[in-house]
Amino acid sequence: MLGGAAALGACHGDAGPAAQATATTHAGMRAAPKKGPDAAELTAGMVDSASMGKSQLPVELKFNLQQRPTLGQPLDIDIAVLPQIDAGPADIDVAGDGLTMAVGAGHVELAAVEAGQVYRQSFKVTPAADGVLLLSLTVTLKHDEMSESRAFSIPLIVGH
Repeated sequence: MLGGAAALGACHGDAGPAAQATATTHAGMRAAPKKGPDAAELTAGMVDSASMGKSQLPVELKFNLQQRPTLGQPLDIDIAVLPQIDAGPADIDVAGDGLTMAVGAGHVELAAVEAGQVYRQSFKVTPAADGVLLLSLTVTLKHDEMSESRAFSIPLIVGH
């Protein structure tokens, strides 16, 4: 019985200093600073817009409608551009049949964009017709001495 107690005490004795050394090592290490929210967190609740055509430009576009589209009522639309590459100037052109926009609201310019960042813009459109209206957005990025574009669409259901 005495031998069992000694063996049990020896096991705990060996684990104690090792456990303390491990705790000291973990306590002595600095935690890596938490980076800011990632693109998925920054665009939570937004919807991916449909890509039109076959462009391979590595950029995504998400959107959020502030309210339900109603004929003749201004509609706030938030978009987020998520480039997957670094690029020089970036342009966003917005158009849509059956939709009116304020003068100058159909074009947005960004000086430069970085991969993995989120670039938000908001604008207003006013549905001028009932039915399914498509808001078209074309994102153009200048990189590697060339410009490439990718077209997206946002469906807006106006009316019943």
